[in-house]
Amino acid sequence: MTLLDSSAAKNTAKGDDLATGGAAMKQSTLIAVVLLLLAAGLVYYFAHTPPVLDGQVTHVWVHPLHTVFAPTDAAGVQLPPETFDQVLVLAQIHLHNQSDKPVILKNMLTNLELPDGLHSSYAATPTDYDRVFIAYPELVGLRSTVLAADSVIAPAASLDGMILSSFRISKADWENHKAMNFEIFLKLHPKLILLPKVPLTVM
Repeated sequence: MTLLDSSAAKNTAKGDDLATGGAAMKQSTLIAVVLLLLAAGLVYYFAHTPPVLDGQVTHVWVHPLHTVFAPTDAAGVQLPPETFDQVLVLAQIHLHNQSDKPVILKNMLTNLELPDGLHSSYAATPTDYDRVFIAYPELVGLRSTVLAADSVIAPAASLDGMILSSFRISKADWENHKAMNFEIFLKLHPKLILLPKVPLTVM
């Protein structure tokens, strides 16, 4: 092979490499454009599609409890008193199904942000909810329809109910809380987080 033939072969190889590199670059660019359009479409969809469930906290009552026990041992001897601190949070919730399909509640959670971190409490079951009003008759006037897990909200319908949560904290702890919210967990859909925008009633 002559020097000219060798140079021609090298140039041909370089041309093939350039053609291959150019095709790969075009393919990469096309993939990047498709991914960008897909991401933009998802952002547009979620920005313009309302969540399936909307809601408001219409009232919140807070009931701090400080109980002193005077226990005795098996022989009837008086033991040092023991104390039990607890704060009950009762919230009246309004929910509205904004979709064209039924929405099913899974469970509810109350979150308190305290100086030492986040404290969370699941809402009482209907059975425990009833027991609270037996144990604390001073709260009977607040009793309402409980917002229960597995409740179904029909399309375009609304549901009102109360959730009750209990925290093993003192009244002083409650007074130092920084924030509070309510999480409504749904089956097959993202949860809804509600912030109370109403004054809190301490009882």
